[in-house]
Amino acid sequence: MIKIVTSGEMREMDRHTIEDLGVPGVVLMENAGVGTFRVIQQLLENAAYPEVWVFCGKGNNGGDGFVIARHLWDAGNDVQVFIIGEESDLKGDARINFRIVKNFGLTHRFIKSIDELPDPEEYSPALIVDALLGTGIKGAVKGFMREVIEYINDCYSPVVAVDVPSGLNADSPAVEGAVVQADVTVTMGLPKRCHVFYPAREYVGELFIADIGIPHTVRNTPEVAVQMVEKSDIILPLREPDTHKYQVGKVAVLAGSAGYTGAASLTAEAALKMGAGLVILGIPESLNPILETKLTEVITRPLPAVEKSYLCPECLPGVKELLEWCDVLAIGPGLGRAPETLESLKQILSEFKKPAVIDADALFAISRYPEILEGEHPNWILTPHHGEFLRLLTGIDKKQLQNEFVELAREFSRKQKVNLLLKGAPSLVVSTDGQVYVNSTGNAGLASGGTGDVLTGLVAGLMVQGLSPVLAGYSANYLHGLIADELVREETIYSLTAGDLIDHLGQTINKHFFSTGE
Repeated sequence: MIKIVTSGEMREMDRHTIEDLGVPGVVLMENAGVGTFRVIQQLLENAAYPEVWVFCGKGNNGGDGFVIARHLWDAGNDVQVFIIGEESDLKGDARINFRIVKNFGLTHRFIKSIDELPDPEEYSPALIVDALLGTGIKGAVKGFMREVIEYINDCYSPVVAVDVPSGLNADSPAVEGAVVQADVTVTMGLPKRCHVFYPAREYVGELFIADIGIPHTVRNTPEVAVQMVEKSDIILPLREPDTHKYQVGKVAVLAGSAGYTGAASLTAEAALKMGAGLVILGIPESLNPILETKLTEVITRPLPAVEKSYLCPECLPGVKELLEWCDVLAIGPGLGRAPETLESLKQILSEFKKPAVIDADALFAISRYPEILEGEHPNWILTPHHGEFLRLLTGIDKKQLQNEFVELAREFSRKQKVNLLLKGAPSLVVSTDGQVYVNSTGNAGLASGGTGDVLTGLVAGLMVQGLSPVLAGYSANYLHGLIADELVREETIYSLTAGDLIDHLGQTINKHFFSTGE
C-alpha cells in the first residue's frame, strides 16, 4: 500500500530524514528536481521546439523548480525562469539552487507584474512548470500570486505541477480559489490527500511520485493511517482441491421489495459469483415467483407476509431460521422504508451478532434507530454512500462532509466500533481502529443503479470465505472498480450496468490474478 499523507506528516518525514538521519535537505531537493525532470523529458520527447517556462516561488517548491530548470537547460532545452518575489526572499536550499541557476547563466527574471510576462495570446512554450507554491498553503490564494496562477491557466501549454498544483491545500479535497490546472503533477515522496480526493483531484492531472531519498522505513510509518490500496494488497481466499460448498460459507441475503427485486437479485448473485458456497435469499412470499424466475443458482426462501410485498413482522419467524443457518448476512438493498420494514430491521439488527454487510435501507433503519449500533460490532461492515453516511452523523452538513469525510469516517468507525465502506470517488474502507484504505480503481461508469448492490454481495462473498470485514471490504472494492475499468476499455462509461460487473467478475480475476501473462 502507498501511504497518503498530510502536509504535516510529510514535513515530519522530511525533518526526520534531514535532522535525525543526516541526509542534507539540498540532497532531497536535488532528488525532487531530478525526478520531475525525468517525467518532463518524456513529455517533451516529441516536441519540435522544446521551450520550457519554469515559474518559481520563494520557498522550497521554487527551489525544486530551480533544479528542474538547470537539468532541462543542461539537456538542451530552451528554458526561461520566472521568479515571483525578490531575490532577498529566497532562503536556505532554494537560495543555493537559485545561485546555481544564476551561475549557469540561465535566463531568469524576478516578476512583479503580469505585464512583465509574455502575452499568452501571442506565444506559449512547449511546456510550463508550476513550482510556485508548495504544500503549506491554506485558504484561497490572493493578490499577485492569484494573477500568476490565472495567467498560467490562460496559456496554451501543458502544465507540470511540482508536488501540488499551486492553489490547492494539500490536506483537503476542497478548492477554495484560483488553482493551477495541471496536466501532470509530480509529487515528492508520497501522494497528498488533494491528489486523490475530489474536487481537488480534478486539478492534478496524471500523478507521478518522485523518490526523493526518504527511506522506505520512514515512508511506511504506522503513524500515517491513510493508504492507497494496490493490486498486490488484494488477497483472494484459498480454496483447497477437496473443498465442498459448506466449507466456503453460507450467505443469507435479506433484500428486495415490490419494484426492487432487481436489487435483491444483484446482491445474491454477486455473493455467489464471488465464491460463497450457498446463498439463500429471504423474500416475502408474494415476490418469490419473480425471484425464482430471475435466479437459478441462488436459493430463494419465501417468507410468510400475509400478501405484503415487503419485510414485515410476519416474516420474522422465517428470518430467524435463516439467520441461524447463515455464516454471513447481507441486508438492506431494495428493502424499502415502510414503517413495518424499519421496525423489523430494528429487531433483526439489534439481535444479530454474526458477521454482516449492512447497506441501503438497513442503513436508513440505523439512522432512525441509532441504538442498533450500541455495543461493539467489529464483525460488521456498513456500506453507505455519502448521502446515507450523512444521515448517520449528527450536526454535519453536506459541505462539511465533503471537505472532512476522511476524518468524519475515522471518528464514526472508532466511536461506533463498526467498520465502514464509504462509497464515492474514490471509495474508502475504515477499520474500527481508524485505519483508512483508499480504493485506486473505478470510474464514472459505476454511476449506474445497482452497482452498489453488487458491491454488497461481493463483500459478503469474501467475508463468508474467511476474510475479515476490512480485508473483504477493500478487496471487493478494488475488484468492483477493476471490473469497471476493464469494461470501459471495451465499451464506454455510459453503457456499464450492474449486471455487467457480475458477468465479468471471473474473467477479470483470472486476467489480473491468475494469468501467467500478467
